[in-house]
Amino acid sequence: MQILTTINALDSYKIKGIKYEGYEEDDDGAILNTSESGTEYNIIRWFKHKYTLSLQFLTYTEIESIIKQFQTAKINEDKVTITKSKLIAKGYIDFKTTAGEPIFSFELSDLSPSQKTGTTYYSLSIPLIERVDMI
Repeated sequence: MQILTTINALDSYKIKGIKYEGYEEDDDGAILNTSESGTEYNIIRWFKHKYTLSLQFLTYTEIESIIKQFQTAKINEDKVTITKSKLIAKGYIDFKTTAGEPIFSFELSDLSPSQKTGTTYYSLSIPLIERVDMI
């Protein structure tokens, strides 16, 4: 697991928000069991929740550092984490019943910064997936 120090170090106004996009259909999270009467039922072990983290007013060096850190995580096949306190202040919903920092997976191809028209600042939207284990 890799801690995203580049995002954790950003000023709070640069994190526009984290939007909950629902949950992802995942057949691995639902296990079918059969009761003694022969009826099948699902036991759900986890959900995969989708989020979009929106960053704004980033300089070129900040964007470069963030993308390099994501690339390093992907090369090492790591998942990433962002401090929960930063995310809760921007709209993160904590579905977990256990304490701890959220752990996200991502696709590197989804990272594409865009430059704000007429400025030297960039914005970046990052789709993230959090697997939440159910107890």
